[in-house]
Amino acid sequence: MGGLLSEKFLDTNLTIPFAGPPLNTPSLQKYKRMVDAWGGWSLFQTLLKTLKTVASKHGVTIPTVAVKYILDQTAVAGSMVGVRLGLSEHIQDTNAIFSLVLDEEDVNSIQVAQRGKDLLRVIGDCGDEYRRA
Repeated sequence: MGGLLSEKFLDTNLTIPFAGPPLNTPSLQKYKRMVDAWGGWSLFQTLLKTLKTVASKHGVTIPTVAVKYILDQTAVAGSMVGVRLGLSEHIQDTNAIFSLVLDEEDVNSIQVAQRGKDLLRVIGDCGDEYRRA
């Protein structure tokens, strides 16, 4: 999600100008729009807090838990981990995905926290950038 699913955006309030990290890339702006369509920033903060609780329990980061949770879904074969060479590399976090085991309590808490709208119904199977004529 362009970096939104991370500690950097935990406990931030983007409704107040300059109060949180800037949404200074097209990717961050795109995924912020998806968060808004899904249920808004407040609900997203609930999800981030839940992911942080699970991450702390296992000694990993929010993105590690998020990717592992998605990879554990039956219909998912892979996940793309973003990297901006020289700016953000996630080698240790990525390696930790493969040894992380989410227990039933972890999975249940994440499922409860992701109670937003079904984005497949709201925006379809891809972002609007793929629909331009």
